[in-house]
Amino acid sequence: MDKHNIFFTRTTYNLVRLDYLVFLSITTGLVIVHWREVNWWRFSWAFLWPDLVGTFPGLYWYYWRSSGDFRAIPRIFHVLYNVGHSFAVNGLVVAAWYIASGAWEWAMLALPIHLYGDRAIFGNIYKPFGLPFQPAPYPAFTRFLEEFERGPGRTAIALTRGNSKGEERLTPKTRV
Repeated sequence: MDKHNIFFTRTTYNLVRLDYLVFLSITTGLVIVHWREVNWWRFSWAFLWPDLVGTFPGLYWYYWRSSGDFRAIPRIFHVLYNVGHSFAVNGLVVAAWYIASGAWEWAMLALPIHLYGDRAIFGNIYKPFGLPFQPAPYPAFTRFLEEFERGPGRTAIALTRGNSKGEERLTPKTRV
């Protein structure tokens, strides 16, 4: 995956999930080691916050207000999910928490633990507007990924130099 090919293969996706699993293990380990110092009430609310903001409203609309295989829901629910599950936004929440309380506390790790867990365990990252709120295979991407993963024996990639921007561009070229 790079700036020109913004997709994951199954392997690169699993490697990203493994990275998040490492961070999940480290942050969870810190909470376990310091369990007596954790304010569990605050930890619980902080852990639930991303889902209260982003997941539960979208799930309500998805399951109870829409129907069909690719249930259409208003874009705001994708935005809310992405905001609630953003490291940048949750970093600001922790910063505001720190400023309000005047001290660091172990319960603050609930936010990254939640985000690492969503990515490592469930494989959820951000929700694009064109896909259903709940994970479902997108037929065009499924076809592309299957073709891509067949490898060079079935599909050749020709390198074209000197496009209008002076960049190299890869174009698929099927062998006959």
